[in-house]
Amino acid sequence: MGVGSIYCIFRRFCAYKFKIALLSSWNKDTCYFLMENEWSPKNPAYGQCHVTVLIIQNYFGDKILKAIFKDGTGHFWNLVDNKEIDLTRAQFDKNEIIPKPTIHSREEIENNPEYKESNKRYLILKKRVEEYLKKH
Repeated sequence: MGVGSIYCIFRRFCAYKFKIALLSSWNKDTCYFLMENEWSPKNPAYGQCHVTVLIIQNYFGDKILKAIFKDGTGHFWNLVDNKEIDLTRAQFDKNEIIPKPTIHSREEIENNPEYKESNKRYLILKKRVEEYLKKH
């Protein structure tokens, strides 16, 4: 097995562990404030996309994708090594069609006044993920 293969296996293991860390860290207090009243442990990804893309980018870098639905709501996910990573896709019905995304920088997302309240949620999620990864 070559170094490239080992790196790929290691990266997939790290991504899996990271996914579990996020799933274990999502809660009502990390959910988008306009959606938090509908948040439930039965659908933990609900309202988590904005803060999740920032956490994923902390660890894996690359780009942020954003789609806008007809009703004006948005959905975020990541583009890492030219692969789309959407850990919050489960919040939607499996037949839901996500509109074509546009690519955004982290700065565009963080500096958008529409998401100013997200910083508090981001810090909560960041701390939980870091604590989970230290323990496991």
